[in-house]
Amino acid sequence: MKCNWGNLFGLNSQRSIWVGEEDLGREKEIVFKRKRYAVKIPHDIKQKVVLRLKGLGRTRNTQTGDLLLHIWLNKGEDIHENLWLSETFARNGWDKMLSLGYRKIMVKIPANSHDGMTIRLKGLGEALAFNWRAPKIRRRQGNLLLKLRVYPDTIRPRYGSFDLLSTEDMALESWVYQKIDEIVNKLGRSYFPADPLGAEVIADRYNESGWRGIFPALVEHLKLAQRKVYLEASASITAPGSCRQTVTVNNNIPTTSSYVITINEQFLDNPFTVAAILAHELCHVIYAEKLGDPPLVVGNILLSDQGSLEQERTVDLLTFMFKIGEFQLRVARDTRLRLGYFNQEVFERMQVIVAKKLGAAQKP
Repeated sequence: MKCNWGNLFGLNSQRSIWVGEEDLGREKEIVFKRKRYAVKIPHDIKQKVVLRLKGLGRTRNTQTGDLLLHIWLNKGEDIHENLWLSETFARNGWDKMLSLGYRKIMVKIPANSHDGMTIRLKGLGEALAFNWRAPKIRRRQGNLLLKLRVYPDTIRPRYGSFDLLSTEDMALESWVYQKIDEIVNKLGRSYFPADPLGAEVIADRYNESGWRGIFPALVEHLKLAQRKVYLEASASITAPGSCRQTVTVNNNIPTTSSYVITINEQFLDNPFTVAAILAHELCHVIYAEKLGDPPLVVGNILLSDQGSLEQERTVDLLTFMFKIGEFQLRVARDTRLRLGYFNQEVFERMQVIVAKKLGAAQKP
């Protein structure tokens, strides 16, 4: 085995320098022991390389070591984010707020942008991780690579001929008409909002505050701000979401209710998927408070999860009656994922039926 005398006797010297991407493949002058040396910087550096400059180390007796030149690429780390905006904003150009952890930035979207387009924002990435051997100052930030996710301004439901429906779907549509009348008779037409919660609001909340920002927008729209409703995410639940009700009782009489809504973490990367799941689970709260039978009580506390298929379909219908059902349609169109307890054709028709029953008819 060949002995490295420079390392053995401490003859090698060490030096660290920063280089930028613009220095790769070029010569760079360094000063060492009051002398200038031209060093050829490698073309490709991932983070750091070490060059051995022979004969520039310490001398002891007849042995001379080398200079180990640590060359650090001062690049930082790029980060990747999505920004959601409508077709109109993408076509016309707009300024959109985006949350990056604890900071928010205003992004200028150029006109004639399109879905999948990436905008590179220099210096908005992360700095290179600290290393005690590397220089400590003038660390460059990486870049922010912002991918545009452009969604349609509106979703027009597909409403075909009733005669072409299957027998099962005809029965479901009849159920929808009857259930709308039943709910309106119990709650009143004025209980439901006149205006929908638009996709732009949901997308902006997602851009500015992440997936959790969608929750208060839906709570406000559904007039649930005075209820004790809490939100959490989990990777362990099997369903897209769940609503768990806790009822506190006194002398076998229910006194207060609280709700924990859980969303499956795998669905957090799309604002409309988040909105569709949360809309359904929040409508469980409305069902429990306004439409459901009084809870069965055992002991002092009752814990209950979602119930029967009838209840789940009623909750699906409520999302359309509260004019937040369009997010179900958006998710189905974009990801071909159906979230709910009807087939997609019935969901499409439900949007039109509710509009006819509760407001001006929406033409298919």
